[in-house]
Amino acid sequence: MKKILSLLISTILIIALVTGCSSSNNGNNSKTSQNGTSSGQNSKITIMVMQSKTEIQSDLQTIIDDYNKSQDKVEVKLLGTSGDNFATVLQSQFSASPEKAPTIFTIAGPDTPKFQPYMAEIKNSKAAEMLADGVKDDVTVDGKLYGLPSAVEGYGLIYNKNLFKEANIDPASITSIDALVNACEKLSKLNGVVKPIAFAKETYFSFIHPFNWAFAVDPNYKTDIEKLDKGQITMKDIPSVVQWVKDLDKIKPYTNNALDSYDDQVAGFASGKYAMIHQGDWVQSVLDQDKPNFEYGIIPFPTGGNTKLAVGTATAWRINKYATAEQQKAAIEFLDWLITSDKGQEYSADTLKFIPAYKGVKAPKAPLAAEVASYVDRGQIIPWVYNNYFPNGIDVDGSNVIQKYYAGLIKSDDQFLSELTNVWAQDASK
Repeated sequence: MKKILSLLISTILIIALVTGCSSSNNGNNSKTSQNGTSSGQNSKITIMVMQSKTEIQSDLQTIIDDYNKSQDKVEVKLLGTSGDNFATVLQSQFSASPEKAPTIFTIAGPDTPKFQPYMAEIKNSKAAEMLADGVKDDVTVDGKLYGLPSAVEGYGLIYNKNLFKEANIDPASITSIDALVNACEKLSKLNGVVKPIAFAKETYFSFIHPFNWAFAVDPNYKTDIEKLDKGQITMKDIPSVVQWVKDLDKIKPYTNNALDSYDDQVAGFASGKYAMIHQGDWVQSVLDQDKPNFEYGIIPFPTGGNTKLAVGTATAWRINKYATAEQQKAAIEFLDWLITSDKGQEYSADTLKFIPAYKGVKAPKAPLAAEVASYVDRGQIIPWVYNNYFPNGIDVDGSNVIQKYYAGLIKSDDQFLSELTNVWAQDASK
């Protein structure tokens, strides 16, 4: 009996030893857990990326492949994008299982609030330290950073450099509306110029973008908008808004009264019909196709003496707070590489054509993109207030008001301000 017991104990010990060795050997193999984090001695952390711009998907895959080859700690996987349905698809993934949703995702603008509960605060990021002050509002909530802008866009007055030279106008001298009016008077006398300034008639181009200046130059715009929303003040109580209306009165005779479509406005600029258009760097691709035989640049709209360009976040990288701590750390390391490393900057600027939201970072070579990046680098920017603070519906309702203004149906500044107050209150109450 003792011999049998001794033999049994010995057998158990041998099995345990073999099993232990087997487990140790298996530990050298990479295993991936359900949340995408690999485990094992030679394993990698796996992070998933999902972004909304279909036009950069192929290039981004190439960039990610290069990053994966450059190091052996992290494997980045790019998920498919769904274009216009991106926010809906992304929402369904988070609703189904937040910890299995993409580690890195892009979101900006009106869709941002509904994804806020899924965003991790950005900490210990090199890119965050280089972020320009004027765009921090777009990715900040209650003083905490919840994203890294992938790119910014800027808008203002895009001007024909050749016509400015012909009229002996220094664009740097246009630091007030009176200086702009003086420039318009000179430009209106040149052959071929139909109107010195053209606005497009679509809601964002006729109203939202121009009206943004009225609040972006207001140091108290957050407080003033909150009071507007509650009906505690009117547009007449905000000095920068009152000034913006007065300034619009001065340049109105020199404009096209926002009667052109976006395509016609840009085409008119390319042909020399308009010396300036109120637009953003996104017209670069259209101008490249039209190939105007002149050089062009961009300057701020100088309401109230403003000399800063309106710059906002086109898209922003967000990190899933339900991802593991290792995945979140790996996500920040990848984004820091993409935004701040020499190789990442080359990819961002030359391949993705991203205008950086960061100081001292390489910008695309396209003329308008380079100028917008220069304003960002110098800190000469003001925010896209409408992105986070304008009420839903004001784009259409405000556009109706401004079209009445251009058509001469609004007879005074008081009426203009009253009608703007009324539509704002109506939309804020929805």
